[in-house]
Amino acid sequence: MVNILKWFSSKANQSPIGKIETWDKEYVRGTILIPSDSRKPRTVTLLINDLPVMERPVFLREDGNLGFHIGMYDVWRFASKEDQISVRYGEKALSLPDGSLFFHPERNGKEDLEQLRIRFASGQHFDERGRITSGKLTKDRDQAWQDGVMTLYGEVDKVIGAVTGSASFIFSGTLLGYVRDNGFIPHDKDMDCAYLSTKETAGEVAAEFAALGEALIAAGYSVTPKASCISVRRVTGSKVMVDIAHLFIKPDGNVGFPFGRVGTADVAIEEFLPVGSGHLSGYPVGVPARPELVVEHIYGQDWRIPDPGFKWSERRRSRDPQPLLDYSQRTRIAMDDLYSRPETTEPSTFVRWLASSGKLPRLAIAYDLGCGNGRDLGTLSTLADRVTGIERGGYAVAAARDLTSGNPVITVHHEDLLREGVLSKLAAEESEAGPRLFYARFLLNGLTSAEQETLLRSLGALLRSGDLLAFEHRTTEDEHLKKARFRSYRRFIETQEFVRRLNELGLEVTHLEEGTGLAPFEREDPYLVRIIAHVAKPSLSSGAGLVRDATVG
Repeated sequence: MVNILKWFSSKANQSPIGKIETWDKEYVRGTILIPSDSRKPRTVTLLINDLPVMERPVFLREDGNLGFHIGMYDVWRFASKEDQISVRYGEKALSLPDGSLFFHPERNGKEDLEQLRIRFASGQHFDERGRITSGKLTKDRDQAWQDGVMTLYGEVDKVIGAVTGSASFIFSGTLLGYVRDNGFIPHDKDMDCAYLSTKETAGEVAAEFAALGEALIAAGYSVTPKASCISVRRVTGSKVMVDIAHLFIKPDGNVGFPFGRVGTADVAIEEFLPVGSGHLSGYPVGVPARPELVVEHIYGQDWRIPDPGFKWSERRRSRDPQPLLDYSQRTRIAMDDLYSRPETTEPSTFVRWLASSGKLPRLAIAYDLGCGNGRDLGTLSTLADRVTGIERGGYAVAAARDLTSGNPVITVHHEDLLREGVLSKLAAEESEAGPRLFYARFLLNGLTSAEQETLLRSLGALLRSGDLLAFEHRTTEDEHLKKARFRSYRRFIETQEFVRRLNELGLEVTHLEEGTGLAPFEREDPYLVRIIAHVAKPSLSSGAGLVRDATVG
């Protein structure tokens, strides 16, 4: 526990109504000791002296008691060591562990109560974590945000209907706000909707969901694929976002929730169908047939009590994961989304380094495996007599062909590298004598372990003396570093295990360097590895640990 408070020692007015149990720099947590009653207050109030700072809801805990937690992140900056901080339930202050009813901060804040009153008067407030806002309206009051997100939902709803044949309805936090608060939840971040698939198998449900993501890209939206939902914006980074979830009919005839829920009871189709109609913020929305029961299935029996500290990782009790989007489906959607809009065409730092490194001979042909929009093909053409880009995404292929249309030595093939025979067929058609380079930048991070093995086996079957491979990808060291963009489909690769596999295929690693600083991107500096390998001499092909020129940054 962080020692940030010097507790006031008086115990004269100890109250049995409730108590504060734990506290730290970010939260104050406690329990209300009287039974839950609809006539009792549903909130606790934090005060600095006599100034109410914020109200926070009480909620029913799993142990049957009422609990609360109050975000304190920025509260300390407005209080001095002389100020008294207390928590009240109704008119009564709650006691601290030593019996006292208020405490003093350990140090003076950078601002004071008068400045806090000015901030309140200008419309600022503390959010659920206790961070002071900059006058930004909460979603239940921000009509401009509501207009934007509801207009987007109306457009997205049409695409859902066209692709799935099912009617969409409000879902999750948006449905909770609709039935409990008659509007949006104040701290909401997006608009949630869902549809009930009529497909018969989990595989068909997932394929339909993936097709919906592709249809939204084709319609011009920015799409972020997650395993259990698709996030839709007009442009990347927009604050106006609609999340789409998919539900399905399980073999037992009940409704399945791929994302999961707090409830564990069976959910009948009749609780969703027929989809009804309602209005939210003045806009028409689809509504499940029995909305309150659906909310109870999602959030549990205490859904009527606001709980800003709700975390799915802690509260989820059941899940039907069979039709979640798999890794390959998410990767394909994400890459199509990326290349459906203008993206940088500047050569990567990896290909520029490779071209200037002096580590490659003159090449007969260079294959860019997963060439994306072709940004590296032009630089590869300075190293090789011919260059072949291979890419499975239609948007990327179109961009690559457009970018390289004036270079006669470059060819871009619309092919799936993982399909049996594709690599060997292309290599046979382009059988120039001399060294060949197989180049893969970030390709492996978008493949599953099994897909990576398929690719490596295909390469191993066609490599010949003098051939080289060049890889750049994220390693396991990058997994927990800050990322510029959300990615639910990125895989991280253990370097030594990957080198071992190359050795098994008869490849000798002649250059290996890893670390940060190799390819900074937006606000992140990923931890990468760069590897150059060539077909080892026969006496070395079965060896292990064949690594030269290794550098760790």
